[in-house]
Amino acid sequence: MVQVKRQDRRKVYEYLLMEGVIVIKKDMALPVHSETGVKNLEVWMLLRSLRDKKLVDLVFSWQYYYYYLKAEGVKYVRDKLGIVEDVIPATFKKADKKFEEDVPERRGPRGNKPFGRGGNRGPRRAEEQTETAQQ
Repeated sequence: MVQVKRQDRRKVYEYLLMEGVIVIKKDMALPVHSETGVKNLEVWMLLRSLRDKKLVDLVFSWQYYYYYLKAEGVKYVRDKLGIVEDVIPATFKKADKKFEEDVPERRGPRGNKPFGRGGNRGPRRAEEQTETAQQ
């Protein structure tokens, strides 16, 4: 068991509460965690402890641990830090949809016609045949 200093634990918890997610490289010999400034092994041990308490979710991909804070974890970290409830992790906030409005409509090099061959090519043959039969 690794003993973690109170100030280092506070740094990790504050970062986790502000971001809502923390990424740890699977290199326990790494001297310092890049975002928190705490030893990488200590950050991993703290988050492993939180995962055992079912306060964070773990996703492991490409030699990186991704720990996502759950709603119960937010309450726990707030209690440990003594912070009021107005602090919300960044992953819990809704994203603005404004960036989708600014994107221009995709059009091909031929002006108004879309890319590829699947665009509007006119009426179908069955429709043409019914129109000519009606006349």
